[in-house]
Amino acid sequence: MKTYIVGLLLLMWCAASAQTAPRGASSSPSAPTQADKDQAAKRVEIRHLIELTGAANISADALRQIISPLRAGFPQVPDEFWDTFIKEVHSDELIDLVVPIYDKYYTRDEIHDLTTFYQSPVGQKTIKVLPKLSAEAIDAGQEWGRMVADRAMRKLRDKGYDKSSSMPSADSPAGQ
Repeated sequence: MKTYIVGLLLLMWCAASAQTAPRGASSSPSAPTQADKDQAAKRVEIRHLIELTGAANISADALRQIISPLRAGFPQVPDEFWDTFIKEVHSDELIDLVVPIYDKYYTRDEIHDLTTFYQSPVGQKTIKVLPKLSAEAIDAGQEWGRMVADRAMRKLRDKGYDKSSSMPSADSPAGQ
């Protein structure tokens, strides 16, 4: 059971992270090329961007919040495991996993532009409000989903379908 929980937690931690091998890595011990230096500089800039936005800390905090319901749901797992797990959450490790992903999707100029944006007043505001905005948007999306489902159910009921069957009822116009 403990192995399952550890695996589950690691899966949640890394679910969106597909670590790639560092680009520009040379198999020979020769001196770094300009491309290697540029790649290293880009990765430093990516790390700075991630730290600036607080993305790694937000992810680590979210993981810590997930622990509470898991702890309650698995009372047979000793508290020592959960306490140790929480102590082992290091956002630098997550940053190391995410840097290659940013590197894959953004050029160095785009990383620079993003950094410039997040250092601006509107960028700083975005960093502050985005978690609340996202939570409210998720709530709104769930409410919208309920409204769409209710409309669909009303239309099906109007056609004679009931909740327990995919067939029209015998007394409905569609069932005659």
